[in-house]
Amino acid sequence: MATFEEAIKVWTETINDWYDLHATEEETQKAFEGTYQDREAYDGTSYVDMFFKRSDGSWTQWLDTSDREGLADEIERLRGNPPLPTYGDIGSNILLLNKVSRRSTQCVDPFGMPEDEA
Repeated sequence: MATFEEAIKVWTETINDWYDLHATEEETQKAFEGTYQDREAYDGTSYVDMFFKRSDGSWTQWLDTSDREGLADEIERLRGNPPLPTYGDIGSNILLLNKVSRRSTQCVDPFGMPEDEA
């Protein structure tokens, strides 16, 4: 069972591993509060209760792709930057909408194969 603070720590590590943002836990918490705190899920219930909390009231430490990308984009917005680019934005021949690190300078096949072998 994770507390909110423990979840924020893991979410920050996850975002930094995926996008190399060097985000702080404070930035992640602020991004979470600004993005998800008042959001409703598709059926009108709390998005936080549906996707971030477990039935016992503890917090999940895992982020799905959409929430991970949402937090990373919000951190960038809070810093005054545009959202992270997608694979399509950096010229990949695989037109995925998934986000890539802003620091990425080459197209990488997200399925793990070098582009010339794909």
